[in-house]
Amino acid sequence: MSSTPSLREMYKDRVPFGEALALEVAAKLEEGCSIGYRRAGYCGMGMEKDDFGDFLYGELYKGVMHQPLRFRTREAFVEWLAKESTASMAQLDHTDPRKRGVGVITRQRLIAFTE
Repeated sequence: MSSTPSLREMYKDRVPFGEALALEVAAKLEEGCSIGYRRAGYCGMGMEKDDFGDFLYGELYKGVMHQPLRFRTREAFVEWLAKESTASMAQLDHTDPRKRGVGVITRQRLIAFTE
C-alpha cells in the first residue's frame, strides 16, 4: 500500500477510529502538536488545539485553519473523532473534486501522528 491511500481505499475504510485512537490524538494535540500540511495554497484538512483550549478541525490554507469545527472540551472532541472513519473524513463528496481525498485525515495519518 502506498503512503497515501487511494480514493477507493479511503471509501472502503468505514471502521470508526474508536475511543482509544481518539484519546491518543487528543493527548498529542494537548502537547501542542498539530496535524496538517503547511504549504502555499490549499493544504488539506488539519487538527490543532487553539490558545483558548478548544480542539479544532478544518481546512488549511497556507498552513492556517479556516472556519474549523470547534470542540470546547476534550470529551466532545474525543466523542466526535471516535465515531469518524477514514471514509467519513476523506471529503469524498466535496463539491470541488480536486479536494476529494487530498490532504485529509486518515486512520494511517492519525496512527503516525500519535506514535
